Amino acid sequence: MRTVDIPQAAKDAGHNGTAIYTATVGADGQLAALTLKQSSMSPAIDEAVKARAQKLYYFAATDKDGNKVEGTVDVVASYARHDKDSPGGGIDNYTCGDLVREWDWFTAANAGRGKLFWPHNAYTSLTGIEAMRQGEWPSRQARLAERATREEMWAKLIKRCRKSPARLMLEEVDQPVEYANLVNSF
Repeated sequence: MRTVDIPQAAKDAGHNGTAIYTATVGADGQLAALTLKQSSMSPAIDEAVKARAQKLYYFAATDKDGNKVEGTVDVVASYARHDKDSPGGGIDNYTCGDLVREWDWFTAANAGRGKLFWPHNAYTSLTGIEAMRQGEWPSRQARLAERATREEMWAKLIKRCRKSPARLMLEEVDQPVEYANLVNSF
């Protein structure tokens, strides 16, 4: 399970993230329990993942002799407007308003958790990744310096997007094709 849909009010508030549930599956293949292992920090996303996980078909685990036994499996799904697999999503129609809402919500909801906001991580890593795709291997120091430059560029991009929410985000990035390809690669 890759993505889920969430209520429009949560989308409008910028909710995005990944939830992980641990499903306990009985020897009969029936879902016995579902436990939240990692919250997305969005009740809407957590509940959507849980609802989907409850409807999935599960197979019983087997022991070394092939006998069906109780087991567990992690169920992972997410929602993000920039994700092409999320309903109504995709970087090609991701507006500056979408970016600002998701960025603001994600950074507030995940403060201190060390979680990465994928559009930001892709943006700040873009030139280093592109260099490696071209067969160049910049030093660690060079990569860190370039990332610091791109962090400054990101702050300016967010500022521009706050002023022009209807504009497409890809119109604001310096390498739109490469950026879109990177975002869509995951």
